[in-house]
Amino acid sequence: MAESTTRSVNKQRRRDAILGEAQRVIGEQGFDALNLRALAEAASVTVPTIYNLIGSKDAVLVALIEQAVTRIEDALESFGDVPALEQAEAVVIQSTAIFEADENFFRAAMIAGEHIDSREDHLGRSGWIHARSTEMAAQACRAGQREGLLRGDIASGTLGEQMYALYRTALYDWTHRMISIEEFRCIALRGFYVCMAADATDAFRTTLLDRIAALAESRVVVKAA
Repeated sequence: MAESTTRSVNKQRRRDAILGEAQRVIGEQGFDALNLRALAEAASVTVPTIYNLIGSKDAVLVALIEQAVTRIEDALESFGDVPALEQAEAVVIQSTAIFEADENFFRAAMIAGEHIDSREDHLGRSGWIHARSTEMAAQACRAGQREGLLRGDIASGTLGEQMYALYRTALYDWTHRMISIEEFRCIALRGFYVCMAADATDAFRTTLLDRIAALAESRVVVKAA
């Protein structure tokens, strides 16, 4: 048992080293600069080890994006039980904070990810990323239903899908340097508020409209869509 645990720990340590080095290279030089032979040398492993623990160069990128999604989920879980509106806001605030901490890497990773999403061998993992991201928004909607803030006329899954779709639009614009991280955060929050307002009780809709108005009055100037 102890030997098995040690092997698992060593595998995870090597995997973390590979992904950490890959993130550094992508952030500094872009995805095209990532070379598995050089990556193996920098992470003190072999190329077969990279294939065994993670997979191809594309798989390394997908694993890094999955890792970011997991970090966002972990950040949200650290808040414990909070009101539904705070949950929804936290999805945007926590994710954009993670992106902001390493903007060059995430921009490069998202651009590269656009080109591998359609490849058949990565469709399942890309679907996982989409499903987990949508679920974070849907969880906030379910909490809103439990709190009596949302009527439940629109399924939480449907709201979550729409919230994530609007978030993805802002993410795309930020990735391609059309908007700043502050604009990204503002647009994504506004999208979440609008989606929740579609199913909100009268009192909660007023709260959401106040949040939308506050965003409009903030110092962040959002470019017209």
